[in-house]
Amino acid sequence: MKQLSIMASALVFAVCASTVHAQQSGVAGFFHRAGAALKTGASQVLGHPNAAGGGATTTGATFRPITPASGGQFQGLFDTWHSGDAWPRASVYFTRWGPSLPCWTARATIWRSARSSHVETFQVCNAPLYIKDDMGGSMQLSATHSASSVTVQMDTAQNIQGITHADTSNTRNAGPNPPHMLFALNFGAEGPALMPQYHEILLRVMYAAGFEDATTKGISNTGGKVLWVQGFDPAGKSN
Repeated sequence: MKQLSIMASALVFAVCASTVHAQQSGVAGFFHRAGAALKTGASQVLGHPNAAGGGATTTGATFRPITPASGGQFQGLFDTWHSGDAWPRASVYFTRWGPSLPCWTARATIWRSARSSHVETFQVCNAPLYIKDDMGGSMQLSATHSASSVTVQMDTAQNIQGITHADTSNTRNAGPNPPHMLFALNFGAEGPALMPQYHEILLRVMYAAGFEDATTKGISNTGGKVLWVQGFDPAGKSN
């Protein structure tokens, strides 16, 4: 009898253990499936993470006008610029932004003279950016992962001093005069997370405005074109 009792107890324990294991497996499977669903949903809302580490990405146009809807003057602003021209100039202020946001909203103040300016709004998206290479093919550009050290060129780009391009030293505003450092801001604690996406968005801003043309492999401000980042709206941050 005692042996039968022991065997019965062992059987009950085995059944219970098996049930608990099944329940645990089910719970683990549930959380695995839920996590996958959440990840998929997030990627659809926020865009796809760039496997190379350049921030969230999306597809479609890199420049998307808002006001005016036709595109205004910012796109191609510097296409007819000539060396020595004092104008146009443009400052860019980001009103919605974030390291996991594939499209940033920007407000550009465009200056045609010291007393004449207007404002345009648009989105700039971290979508694939292509230019023609010297062999007639297409080449994809990336600020974060470029052999030409584009990010360093961005962070060291300076206003060229002269009678037509006086600057405001380190003061950043909408214009008409730019700060001395055109794109290098003090991001503080935001820096490590934000900088990769900032550089990718900024690269697309430059190409949209014609600050860089379709044959340029890196950033060069030696011609004196004036484009700068005014800053970020703190209320526009999106994680």
